[in-house]
Amino acid sequence: MRFLFKRPKMEEISEELESVLNVMQSGLFVYIDLIVYSLIFSFLLLPILHSLKSDVLFFVCIYIFFSSLYYFVFYRPKKSL
Repeated sequence: MRFLFKRPKMEEISEELESVLNVMQSGLFVYIDLIVYSLIFSFLLLPILHSLKSDVLFFVCIYIFFSSLYYFVFYRPKKSL
C-alpha cells in the first residue's frame, strides 16, 4: 500500500508549515494558552489554597503576571540609540 501513497511536494509542506507557524506565533494564541495554563495550575493548587476565592485570585495573578511578562519580552517598544 505504500506505493499508492504519493509524497507531497516540498512547496506544499513549507506552505502548511508557514501557516502553522503563523498561528502558533500569533498573540491571541499565546494569550489563550496562558489562560489554559493558568487554569490548570490554579486547579492543581486548589487543595492547597483551601478556598475558591483564593484560587480565583491566584488564577488572576498568575495570568496577569505571565501575560505582562510575555508582553514586555516580545512587544516592548525598542529604544533607538
